[in-house]
Formats: sequence, C-alpha cells, structure tokens
Amino acid sequence: MNAEEVLVLHRRIRTPDLATLHCRELELRLDADGRYLVLSRYAELYSEDRCVWGSSRDHRVSLVRLLRWVVSQENRSD
Repeated sequence: MNAEEVLVLHRRIRTPDLATLHCRELELRLDADGRYLVLSRYAELYSEDRCVWGSSRDHRVSLVRLLRWVVSQENRSD
C-alpha cells in the first residue's frame, strides 16, 4: 500500500459568515510499515486575510491489537 493512500472518512467545509472559512477532515490510513492504523483529525479556520487557527492530531493503534480486539468482541456476543 502506498503511504499516500488514505480513506477520507469525513470532510466538511463551511462558511460561518462571509469573511471566514472552516475546514475539517477525518481520515484513516496505514503507517509506512503497515503495522499501525492511523486516524488523523485536521481542522483549520481561515479569515479573509490569513489562517487564524489550525490543528492536526494523529491517533495510532497497532493493527494486530485492533484485530485481536475485534475477535474478542465477536466472542463476547455469543
């Protein structure tokens, strides 16, 4: 899998007023070695003359650990 390949889960662009633009994005991807699943959250708020605010957060979980958790949840439902 190419490191640039991502699954965009949510993308929202809104204009609270005529002078501002608010962008949000939530995406899922594998890290470079394929061992971790990475959930990224990104938000920016622009005014008409500059970027006022921006934030990016990544949350990583081991793919093996995630799959073990999924299997354990399946076993609990029986």
